[in-house]
Amino acid sequence: MKVKSRKVGNATVLTIPAELKVAQNIEFEPYVDAEGNVIFKKVNQQLTSSETEDIHTFMDQFNPLLQKLKDR
Repeated sequence: MKVKSRKVGNATVLTIPAELKVAQNIEFEPYVDAEGNVIFKKVNQQLTSSETEDIHTFMDQFNPLLQKLKDR
């Protein structure tokens, strides 16, 4: 899939294809990397309580190893 930049007013616009299923009203921080790629990074993403719990569950499995490393 390819998209082409176009001029709208004073802005250059890239259309996000529907197949990417990007929800409306999501904030992104755009930047251009060293190779000239345009990157849109999602910002202000609030985690749900379920996502937060999943992160804690994932991290908890490493606690024994972290304690061993800390005590060295």
